[in-house]
Amino acid sequence: MQRKRLRELGVNIGKLKTGKFNAITDVEGIIVGHKSIIEKDVCSGLTVIMPNNGKLQGSHFPAGFFAFNGTGEFTGSHWIDETGTLVTPIVFTGSHLLGLTHHHLSLATRRINNLEPFSNGIVAETWDGWLSDLEKTSVKYEDIEEAILNAKSGVVEEGNVGGGTGMICFEFKGGIGTSSRIIECDCGSFTVGALVQTNFGRRQDLVIDNKPVGEVLNEKEVPLPWDTPENDGSLLVTLVTDAPLVPLQCKRISKRAALAMAKLGGIGEEGSGDFFITFSTGNCYSYGNEEIYSIKMFPSEQLDAIFEGAIEAVEEAIINSMCMAETIKGQKQRQVYAIPQDKLLNILK
Repeated sequence: MQRKRLRELGVNIGKLKTGKFNAITDVEGIIVGHKSIIEKDVCSGLTVIMPNNGKLQGSHFPAGFFAFNGTGEFTGSHWIDETGTLVTPIVFTGSHLLGLTHHHLSLATRRINNLEPFSNGIVAETWDGWLSDLEKTSVKYEDIEEAILNAKSGVVEEGNVGGGTGMICFEFKGGIGTSSRIIECDCGSFTVGALVQTNFGRRQDLVIDNKPVGEVLNEKEVPLPWDTPENDGSLLVTLVTDAPLVPLQCKRISKRAALAMAKLGGIGEEGSGDFFITFSTGNCYSYGNEEIYSIKMFPSEQLDAIFEGAIEAVEEAIINSMCMAETIKGQKQRQVYAIPQDKLLNILK
């Protein structure tokens, strides 16, 4: 049976409306590309997120980073904290591919037209070593080039794709998920979009729409991937909005997005790496401009609307990552089961 997103199952969560695609690409100019690497004993890949339809040369966007729990790596976060600007693509991948991916991204910014030549690119990781043999898994320059050049707007592939290919969420198959919300406030209408790479959570803790999904779909109903987990897991989140934010406001939104993880039962375990980055397309300024430039600032008094939209979008994106993922078999015949949608629907209804 074809996998369906949460809303395609007839279940809506939250109070706010979604954008046309219910995806991060509902924010104008955002494009997403994937490269899945699936071979014998290998289940890995990378996912790329870019603003301005990939035309980043000379374009800097306000950005803010937050580490909820730091057992992991988000390369380039120091640049975000120091300057408050995003200047390169954001890439999500597996832990063991981070260094190679960062090297290839630096090359890509010099070889691909419209990218800013820059050596401190944004690359973040979660661990897919349960399904993917770390000694056999690698990534080539051509892989990241393909993901960048094939990035597009509109519908975003989810589940077992790109950086999410080998990821596990609440001990079901996880991966890439996305969602969006439309924000209505006194100063106008804006869009918030989220894309996540999910690799966290314990089965018994999973709660969706206040229903104890993990307790009902326990190991007797759906086998766990393991007897004893090898890794506490992690979560990566990119948030973007067309609201004109400044870097500190982006950081505040990144902090609130961690509440989505908690709403579903995640606790940010000691061994997890849970990282959040938010950027705004509502402000864009050029590098090297000798003139003083002006930017707009969203009224802080109305940020609650964006906080709410960000939390809802991330929550649904996490659920979509599980809904769209498929059962997969990796190295050593290890099998991770997709969340059964018929049983999930019975619980939520």
